[in-house]
Amino acid sequence: MSESVGTNDASNKPVKVNKWDTNAVKNALDDACKKYFKETLNYTEFYTLMDRRLYISFVACLFSLFALVYDWLNPFPKSRLVLIICAAAYFVLMGILTFYMQFIERGKFYTGKLVDKAGLGPGSRCTIASKLKKYDDKYCLTLKYNEGKDDSMTSSGAFIRSVGNYFDENGVLCYNRIVADLKTIYDQARSNARKVK
Repeated sequence: MSESVGTNDASNKPVKVNKWDTNAVKNALDDACKKYFKETLNYTEFYTLMDRRLYISFVACLFSLFALVYDWLNPFPKSRLVLIICAAAYFVLMGILTFYMQFIERGKFYTGKLVDKAGLGPGSRCTIASKLKKYDDKYCLTLKYNEGKDDSMTSSGAFIRSVGNYFDENGVLCYNRIVADLKTIYDQARSNARKVK
């Protein structure tokens, strides 16, 4: 039997995915992690990783748009040099975007901060990354917890589980199961960071 809760509220509606679609399964698990950190732990999400990706894409699209408009105003023989420059710039920016996603983001899908309610401490930051290879059922989640302004009080935790642990036979996400694993590694990383103090 499924551990998911069915209600009329759209935000609490059970998540159902095609369990053979690796991307859909990974996205559903990632969204469940985000939901836990936002709603249960009251973390505030930072979108800087995704914003940088959008800025690079936006500039690349501006080069494409400029080439299109310039070619429309000055037909091909006159616009040859501008088209070459814009196409080369687009190609370079897509290379930068690919490098950024592969080596800087590295599967990170959530970065959040928990502000100290008393206002005395600097709060804590949490970064979550996940990996699920195509045709593989092993979901790898890594959590990096940092308490304080510097990186001296940093701890991390990780787990590798089969996606079958989190979905029932109909492809419905069992939210309570992933929350239990998340809570375990979060509490472990948090206690390890406090031991460093």
